[in-house]
Amino acid sequence: MSENLPRQPSALPVYVALFILLAFVIVFLIEFAQLTHGSGGTEDELLTEDTYIQIVMRLLENADPDNGEQLVLQYGCTTCHAGVNAGRLAPAFTLLPDIMGDRRPPLTAAAYVYESIIYPGAYTVEGYVNNMPRIYEEQIADDDLGDIIAYLTSAQPDSSD
Repeated sequence: MSENLPRQPSALPVYVALFILLAFVIVFLIEFAQLTHGSGGTEDELLTEDTYIQIVMRLLENADPDNGEQLVLQYGCTTCHAGVNAGRLAPAFTLLPDIMGDRRPPLTAAAYVYESIIYPGAYTVEGYVNNMPRIYEEQIADDDLGDIIAYLTSAQPDSSD
């Protein structure tokens, strides 16, 4: 007759949990490295007045600044660049018309706005953390991007939105 001995608990759940934890750590480290690394753009020493100009001119061909005003709301730009967070989390839209042509010489104003949206890590305004989302290159359609650039470069955006 055999005695009923207590079964040894299996170590398998511990190994599975450790594997899942390790996978999360690896994914986190990869994402963190991508966020802290520069985000495209053209190197300072290679900038010219023509940098991005062909792309920007194509985007602006049929751009509608009035639609751009709605799009900055739709894409959440006003969360950081307008209202109570303007100037705290990110540079305010209201300052853009005065500085955009001089912020990143020799880029044109439209090229600067384009680079700021598509390659936010290429240049960080002094006094701010580079917290601009790096997803807009994939998320914003060319027509929308042209409208946004036209809006931001054509009139002083309202900071109360």
